[in-house]
Amino acid sequence: MATPPTIDLGAVPLFASLPASDRELLARNLDEMSFPAGETLITEGKGNHTFFVLRAGEVEIRAPGRPSRRLGPGEFFGEISMDQHVPAVASVVALTPVTAWVMSHIQFRAVKGNESLLLRLRTAMVDRLLANR
Repeated sequence: MATPPTIDLGAVPLFASLPASDRELLARNLDEMSFPAGETLITEGKGNHTFFVLRAGEVEIRAPGRPSRRLGPGEFFGEISMDQHVPAVASVVALTPVTAWVMSHIQFRAVKGNESLLLRLRTAMVDRLLANR
């Protein structure tokens, strides 16, 4: 039987078309965390060790030379710097109280063995890189 996080992950566009077994693996490797409004979740130019999927609340992406963007529930960030071990290219600040699923490098290693999940995450990374050009 599917767990509630597995069902909730099915509502996230990035994971919606994954089989329940893949979402279950993902759910086992995500932690739910809360952050207050005003907290910086990622700092531009610094290392980032976390991938975030927003459950509730809103964040602002602030990148030098680009207009700021707002993200809300179901959207994600941090995947590129976390996976590629490169400094973050933008800062992310909570505009409201935020609840998010977070995945660390260690948790990401557990997920990397699943080809469909890895492909989904890597495709999202490439899409984000191309959109940021």
